[in-house]
Amino acid sequence: MRFATTRGASRIRLRWAFRGAVGLLWATVFAQASWGHGDRHEHLARVDAKIEADPDSLRLRLERAEALRRLGHYEESLVDLDRVLALSPDDLQVHYLRGLTHFDWGKYGDAETSLRRYVDSVPESPSAHTALAETLIRQGRHREAGDEYSLAIGTHPTPAPDLYIARARAYRAAGAEFQGLAIRGLDDAMASLGPLVTLQRLAIEIELERGNHAGALGRIDEVLADAPRKERWLAYKGRILASTGREQDALEAFRLARAAHQSLPLRVRSSPAMVSLGESIATHLENHLNSEIAP
Repeated sequence: MRFATTRGASRIRLRWAFRGAVGLLWATVFAQASWGHGDRHEHLARVDAKIEADPDSLRLRLERAEALRRLGHYEESLVDLDRVLALSPDDLQVHYLRGLTHFDWGKYGDAETSLRRYVDSVPESPSAHTALAETLIRQGRHREAGDEYSLAIGTHPTPAPDLYIARARAYRAAGAEFQGLAIRGLDDAMASLGPLVTLQRLAIEIELERGNHAGALGRIDEVLADAPRKERWLAYKGRILASTGREQDALEAFRLARAAHQSLPLRVRSSPAMVSLGESIATHLENHLNSEIAP
């Protein structure tokens, strides 16, 4: 099974006019994402004054609802969102914002209801599919969450590695029967984005969990072929080889790891992380050498 990355393209074209119509309003709602805490309160006071002068403004109500949500005033945020819905029953964005508010409030069932209503009407929204996936994860429904992440990836024009990682982790958490699906999703991600180390590292972890040591070692060798810094990967390889009883291969990997570590500049080698790695490599080498000479 391969994951489609163009899913929903035709639906995007059909809804383009709708998205253009709400785009300006949506940008206004989220324009304040980088406020400081004090700035948010000041902004809220200004919006309160504007709403007092224009109580039926949908734009102002949505803006205040989002500000209230970010401040943790969830009940008040929902009051504004309900007011918008009463004034404009067909406003789909309200359901998305209600879903986010319920999610932040910890009411995951209500969040799911609102977000599903939104994605049913706007299925090409990657942010809504992602929010729904995170809501499902909070309810322990990891396989369904993985499916939602797939929809988010398929509807996103340029999905980031984090989306692929989130999907793989969801399928991984769904149980052993879905680990293969997690691996295939990461491989598809690397086919699209390139062999990113973050993706490969997660794939290696899952290969080890499913007992595919050969697959994990093969992936490590792929990373080593291009890695400018090899000491950590060689030590990782040595640990896996040792765990499978391949003592001589493990010893060689640790020797190579030690050589790579010692070739680093002193200022790099002296960092706490590198000191710890050097000690770990030395311990592994000592243990393997001792086992060779033991009677």
